[in-house]
Amino acid sequence: MNEDFSANERALLCNQDVPFEQLESLSGWYPVVARNDQLWWRFVGERRFTEPFFYDSITGIDHAQKRCLHTSFQALDGFEDTLAPTAFIFHTSRCGSTLLSQLLTFLSSCVVMSEPTIIDSYLSLYHAQPEQSGAEKALRQLIGALGQRRFTEERHFFIKLDSWHIKSLPLFRKAFPDTPFIFMYRKPEEVLASHQRQRGPQMVPGLVDSALMELDSEPLEPGELDKYSVKVLRHFFKAACDQAEELILLNYNQLPQIIWTDLLDLFSIALSPAELEAMKNRSGLHSKNTAKFTGDPEPAAYDANVELCATVYPYYEKLERLRLDHLYNQACKSANAVKSINASAKSSNRTDGNSGNCCKRGSSSG
Repeated sequence: MNEDFSANERALLCNQDVPFEQLESLSGWYPVVARNDQLWWRFVGERRFTEPFFYDSITGIDHAQKRCLHTSFQALDGFEDTLAPTAFIFHTSRCGSTLLSQLLTFLSSCVVMSEPTIIDSYLSLYHAQPEQSGAEKALRQLIGALGQRRFTEERHFFIKLDSWHIKSLPLFRKAFPDTPFIFMYRKPEEVLASHQRQRGPQMVPGLVDSALMELDSEPLEPGELDKYSVKVLRHFFKAACDQAEELILLNYNQLPQIIWTDLLDLFSIALSPAELEAMKNRSGLHSKNTAKFTGDPEPAAYDANVELCATVYPYYEKLERLRLDHLYNQACKSANAVKSINASAKSSNRTDGNSGNCCKRGSSSG
């Protein structure tokens, strides 16, 4: 196997290669890794992506069913029945984004891709040569391959990106000018505390392609992981502020209720009573496993991190102002709409005082 692959990429691949010319179509095949102008695929068939992460879904396939494929990017031209993205989910990490993607998997109408590996792989290629032509088309085609419609009830398609993909938002906007972008975030000291318990790869120097993040040049001593994590968080929050006009802002403290009270309505997604009950039950468990969620630590547990995150807070507070201003404006619009409806009803009652009786007479005569 190609030694240029990382350990995680090698885990996604296998030795049971299928010749491309033997396939009638690429239905059920999903791209997982990109190198130069080449793609590596895995066969999923009709298996739904319900695990917390795309990586888990692929590596969890039974060994006897593992099949791989190697093609050029031209193979992406072969997809026809694909779903347009309903929304992309950007986030700061450890802010409820995995919970959101997990709850969406309970809806049969939704295809959900949680941090698909091919996107990270492709963005590394893109940022190595950002002047290359055709980047938007390639990204659209890769998203199309991920959004294959395999079941007739599938109508919505959500893609949760990696937290460090916020730098690539301009490319996503060029490729998908009309698609909503959600940005999920949380108090920075709470995000940091979660990474102190279990570091994500983005919080360890060298584990994520440095081209995918714009970190300041402040020198750090080896082993200063908390300070490095703050540097990463500052990049995430600042990038969101710089592009806030593109984003639907969602704070961790709004979860999970806002998902079924507001977010699904925003995308015109109807819930059955059974689906709503399943979502509520799942929201009581940890997003990355099925252990019962007993709640977050008390605020005092984060005190030590508040000072560490002081340089991140101005960006967090700006996002909060923007989010709350939007909520206020929406509330004003709703209140004005209610006033308008009430005023119209009163006016109608004054000018058409006999209309109710007329209707009754019409009904009885019928």
